[in-house]
Amino acid sequence: MEASRPLRTALCVYECMRLAFLVGAFMLLQPEGAAPFPWLALITPGAMFLLIALFWRLNMSRYGVYGPLYLAGKGLSVITSMFWLFLLKSYMIREMLFFGAALFIVPGIVFFLILGDMLSVWLVGKMMRGT
Repeated sequence: MEASRPLRTALCVYECMRLAFLVGAFMLLQPEGAAPFPWLALITPGAMFLLIALFWRLNMSRYGVYGPLYLAGKGLSVITSMFWLFLLKSYMIREMLFFGAALFIVPGIVFFLILGDMLSVWLVGKMMRGT
């Protein structure tokens, strides 16, 4: 068994949870009366991380060349997520606090968009070094 196989499995599970969180957060924060499609379209590039992790889980030697793409995309994702947080409309923040969604979204943002992404970048760096 390869040493990085459990790391690849953990990365794949993390990316599944991250994508599910982002879909839920965007659905909770969509403006009232807005159609869900445009909001969900903002999430679809995040599915690429899940696909890369899944392909690595299946065959790292074949798909290992996508490591730099994963790292670059993850960096871009963190930056755009932070811009999204700072540009939230005040009515979205008010609704988030009023409906109690802050209990779901704020810890999720801290875990998935900050700690989880930094951990995933570390895992990918470790896998690419082959340790």
